[in-house]
Parts: sequence; structure tokens; C-alpha cells
Amino acid sequence: IDKLSNVFPVFFFIVAALVCLTTMTRMVDEQRVNIGTLKALGYSKGSIAKKFIVYALLASTIGCIIGVVLGFTVLPLIIIDAYKILYILPNVNYVINIPLAILVFVAAIGLTTFATYAACRIELMETPSVLMRPKAPKEGKRILLERIPFIWNKLNFIGKVTVRNIFRYKSRALTTIFGIAGCTALILAGFGLKDSIKNISDYQFNNIFKYDKMVVINENNDYSELVNNIRSEENVLNVVLVNYQSVSVLKGDDKQDVSLIVPEEFNKLNDVISLINYKDNNIIYNTLEDNTCAVSEKTARILNINIGDYIDVLDNDNNIYKIKVSYIVKNYINQYMYISKNTYKNLFGNYKVNSLLIDLNKYNVNESNDFDSKYISSKDVISIVNNIDIKDTLNDMLSSIDSIVAILIIAAAMLAFVVLYNLSNINISERKREIATLKVLGFYVNEVDKYINRETILLTLLGISFGLCFGSYLCHYIISTCEPDYLLFDRQVFLLSYVFSALITIIFSIIVLIVTHFNLKKINMVESLKNVE
Repeated sequence: IDKLSNVFPVFFFIVAALVCLTTMTRMVDEQRVNIGTLKALGYSKGSIAKKFIVYALLASTIGCIIGVVLGFTVLPLIIIDAYKILYILPNVNYVINIPLAILVFVAAIGLTTFATYAACRIELMETPSVLMRPKAPKEGKRILLERIPFIWNKLNFIGKVTVRNIFRYKSRALTTIFGIAGCTALILAGFGLKDSIKNISDYQFNNIFKYDKMVVINENNDYSELVNNIRSEENVLNVVLVNYQSVSVLKGDDKQDVSLIVPEEFNKLNDVISLINYKDNNIIYNTLEDNTCAVSEKTARILNINIGDYIDVLDNDNNIYKIKVSYIVKNYINQYMYISKNTYKNLFGNYKVNSLLIDLNKYNVNESNDFDSKYISSKDVISIVNNIDIKDTLNDMLSSIDSIVAILIIAAAMLAFVVLYNLSNINISERKREIATLKVLGFYVNEVDKYINRETILLTLLGISFGLCFGSYLCHYIISTCEPDYLLFDRQVFLLSYVFSALITIIFSIIVLIVTHFNLKKINMVESLKNVE
């Protein structure tokens, strides 16, 4: 959660800043005539600019106050409720992080105010006579597509106008594309984060770890009778004897704690643990050569280990042994290392079995509990670990992130709506005379809708396309940033997540188009055309 909080807010802020810059710049443009009038009446540049800067300052301050209050109360409460699935937590004490709040205020207020000042400064450089007249419409120019006849000639009139207008208002087009792309990318990153973690426990305990129980035994006792009794159980399929212990793996100055598994008979290890090559997903059936090992993919990534590299192994007595890596295997939960019995003897000396990995024919809760009750009282058994308990605990822990992902997706979707609504309003306000002229020329309401909204639709689709591409990279970056040392996320985004991300943005686009339709109907032709006078 801590690492997530360092990544997502940055991207949210970038998109929100884009909206604020566009809004404040447009507000100053709309007040162009008033600025010219005030300047003609003798008001100083500072006095005129103060009106807009104070407005921006107040608006951004109110927004920051609401955001900080929600950020320090509502959102943490949702995250804490998610953690309550796993833990019994004390009552919540709301604490305001003063340095963080100051950073938020300075960044948000500073950006909005500076954008307003910059826009005012540009306008105030003009003379009053120029300011009191509206800006001349942007000149239409031939575009590159017009030079490709087999495409251009197939477009109808509205299509040609739409394409030319997009290139005519380049800044707004780019703002729309980048804004929608950013929101879509954030939505996809939220879905992708969920996709990458939700199946790792199932894959770990169904495809890699096929055993159901680990019985930890007293390595100094004679365990042969215990093993025979367990093997004679009707529901027991396989029993593999191993030495299971914790060691540290070193490469250079980096160090990782891993679980070392050494089977008494290496060819039987695949009965309970599948060693799957991380590159081609093929199961490794070969017995490891002497003085070589197989390490889990997570260990290899953290320590930058490649096949053929030599690594150091540090035992519990701080003795260091050098060993060659012959395989890197898939593993999603915790970090593991596998060596043969001969290698263990060459490195550490005396080999002793201290654990039994037991694979059951079928798992039944009552039968499993009966098994545990029967053998836990044995003098040879120290403890019994059930993989199903580990899996359930892990699933509970990973499911707690669903609430956080939901917050991210909802926030990104709302931001997409704000971006579209804001830019659509700006588009209409900038082109009121143009729209009024079309109405006077006899364009029907639905034709005016198409004239304006086709641009929004096309830009939105372009933004979604770029957003899905960028969102995939953003998702992988977030996963690599947030992944803890004891977990390896799957690093995949399902096709359905791409579909949902695009659909969410499209749904908000449709809502904006409906609102835009009513705004277009409200435009008064006479008033808009006489606005210049």
C-alpha cells in the first residue's frame, strides 16, 4: 500500500493538472473583453490580474481542503476496513500528515495560480482596443490527409469538416487525447494490478506445490515407523522425505533469505513439487548435477542471477559455500532453492531428513483434521503445516487489495468524466458563433450534434487506444514497484480488463455527449452572432 501511494497519485495529479491548466486558461480567454474594458478605464495590470489570480487561489484552496479532508478520513477508513479482513485492529485515530498536506496545497494551488497568471500576462500585453474585440477564428489550412485522395475522397462532408477541425484546434485535441489516455491508463492499471495477483496462490498450490501437508519431524529420532504408518494411510498418495531449512543466498553485496529443499531422492521430488522452467514452462525432470542448484524466479530477479552464475550460500553457522545455478524455476510465493542430497553433503556435511511432504488423494477438511490429530501427538512430529491454510490466508490478504483497486478505478473514471465534460464545454464556448452560423444556415439539431460530437468521439477513441497501450506499461511498472520480496506477481493483464477499461471511458463519454446535446440546443443564434457587437 505504501508503494502504491508513491505511484498512483503522481499520475492522477498529472491528468488533473492538465484539466486545471486548460480550464483556467479558457476562463481568462472568455473574459478577454472585460479585461480590455478594465484596461481602457485605467486599471493597472496587477489589479486586473488580481481578480483572476484570487479566483484561482480560492477555487484551488477549497478543492485542496475538500481533498485533504477526504484523503485523511474516508479513504484510509476504506483501506483499514480491508485490513480488518485479516487483523483485529484498534479504533482508528485520524492523524493529519502536515508535511504531506502542505505539499498537496503547494503543488495544486501553485500550479493553478501560476497557469492563471501566465494566461493573464499574455492577455494583458495586448492593447485595450485589441482586447475588446474577440479573437479572430483560427484559419483553416489544408491538412496532410487532403493530399491522400483515395482516403480523403471517401469521406463525406461532415467527416472532412471533423478531420479539419481536429487539426485546426491542435492544442485542445492533444489535451483531450492525453487526458483520456491518462485516465484509461489509470483504470487499466487498477484492473491489471488485480489480474496480476488474484491467481498466484491457485497456481502456486495447484501447479507448483502439489503436496497438501508438510509434517516437520525430529531429525534426531528414527522416523521410519512414522513414515510407514503415513504411507499406509488410505488417503495418502505420495510421501517425499526432504531436508527443509532456511539459508541466505548472496551475490555481490545483495542478500536474500530463501527456503532450501533437499529431497532424499531427487527423482521423487516431482511427485510433490513441480520444478517448472521460468522461460518455457517445461517441467524439469532431470536430477540436478552435483554442486549445482535451482533457484526460484523471484530470487533470480532480485539478485540478478542468470543460469551459469555462481552464488554464495550462507548457512545458520555463517559458513559460506559457493554453488552454480543450473536452473531458474517458477515460484510465486516465498523464495526457494533446490539441491540434491549429494550436493548437500559436499557443502554442509551430514544430511538428515527433517520434513515429510505429503500429497493426499483428495482433500477433505474432516479427514485432514483427523490426520493432524492422529499424528501431532507423536513424539517424532514437531508440527504439521497445511497448504490449504496458507492458501486461504494468502487469498484473504490479497483480496484486501480489491478495495484499494476499486478506489483507483472509480477515481480514474470520475477524472475521465471531468476531462471530457470540461473539454466539451470549452469546445462549445469557443465555437458558439460557428455553431450559431450553422443553425442559421439550416443545419438540423442532429447535424450540429454530429458536427461537434464527432470530434469528441474520434479524439476519445484515440485517447482510449493510447491509454490502453500506455496502461499496459504503467501496470507492469506499478507491479514491479509494489511487489514485495516474498511474492512474485503474475505480470499479466487479461483481455477482459482491456475491454472493461475501454467500456468505462466510453460510458462516461456517452454521458458527456448527452449533456453536450442539451447544451447545443440552448445556444441562442441571434445572441451568439451579435456577441461581437
